Amino acid sequence: MRWLFLFGGGLFWLCGTNCLHAEDIRVLVSSVAGARAHDPVVGPGYVVRPSPHVDLNAIWNPGNQSFTGGFRTADETPAAQFGPEEAIAYLPSTGRRQRTSTDSQYDFQGAMGDTFWFYPASGSASNTAFTLYLGFSAYGVPNDGTFTGEGASTTGRIRWTVHSVENLTHPEATAFYGYSVSAGNVNMQLTRDPAYPNREMVMLANGHSHLNLLFKAVGMYRITFRVRGTLVATDEEVSSLVPVYFGVETWQIPSEPAPATGYEAWKLASFSSTQAADLMVSGLDKDPDGDGAHNLLEYSLGGDPNVADHFHRFEGKEYLAIRFRRRAGDTSLTVLAESTSDPLSASWVEAVQVGSATPVGTDYEEVTYRATIAKADAAKQFMRVRVGKN
Repeated sequence: MRWLFLFGGGLFWLCGTNCLHAEDIRVLVSSVAGARAHDPVVGPGYVVRPSPHVDLNAIWNPGNQSFTGGFRTADETPAAQFGPEEAIAYLPSTGRRQRTSTDSQYDFQGAMGDTFWFYPASGSASNTAFTLYLGFSAYGVPNDGTFTGEGASTTGRIRWTVHSVENLTHPEATAFYGYSVSAGNVNMQLTRDPAYPNREMVMLANGHSHLNLLFKAVGMYRITFRVRGTLVATDEEVSSLVPVYFGVETWQIPSEPAPATGYEAWKLASFSSTQAADLMVSGLDKDPDGDGAHNLLEYSLGGDPNVADHFHRFEGKEYLAIRFRRRAGDTSLTVLAESTSDPLSASWVEAVQVGSATPVGTDYEEVTYRATIAKADAAKQFMRVRVGKN
């Protein structure tokens, strides 16, 4: 059994992520000649679906005034639309490239010789790499006067931006770029990189466009786009978030961790994410508020590890007292309140409970204990709560 102790001289202590499943996933791969040798080897439940070309397709839902989207394949009639949690665009190792241009406009590819991965924006480029070539489309957005145009044009337009980029297998690697090359010049349109200010793509409602999509690392990416447009009827801008998945040399979507329970859940609820990750703050035997109660004690008794309290008066005399919440019904915990005039001696005696325990929710009960000797009758008094876990 492990014990932690609370000492106090004149102390009164008052204690007041989206996971996809294999059976739901279509792995979209290229069907050009030779590409089959580079298909991922998937397990039961994953379905490989050959397709030379895939669009990120936006759909307008007038009933709830929102956009949805996902991958739309072009390998059958009518085209198949997959929702954001139903398909992955897979990029095999043949999509690897190395930077060869010394022109500064290609700095986003990394240093000379650095490796990157990309989905090409045309069928011919895809044929040499055995990869899908990708487009952006708004075939589900009507060009019927629902949305305003750009400038003098009255033709409806929507806009794509990148809201977030997550590499689910390598969280530190999130570089993503969507760009085209016109007359030898790079036109950067979709990225979170602040070095490239043009990070929005305008598209004709019911239209279609192509971009090269470049990634700086392998992994399973979840990229969330924001799709927005302005309604003609109200001049109101409407927008929605559309997540999609890209597997760069991997088809496996990592499982999200199970929800924290017990002490781990309490730690996450009691501290900031930075503090919770710092064992010098959130460790079992740490006392961040300096009130003498270590975190295991705070957890066991329903305390607040960030707040320290002092002193209590009882029945006309000032006694050192402790009021705390203890977990009810957890037989793996042993909780004892004790007092003494000399914390270095063995003369700790069981403290006196004041009144009955008061239920607090379904997990705790609040109790008060006082020292056996009044403050006026002793030069010093100390109390402790001993918490043990069997």
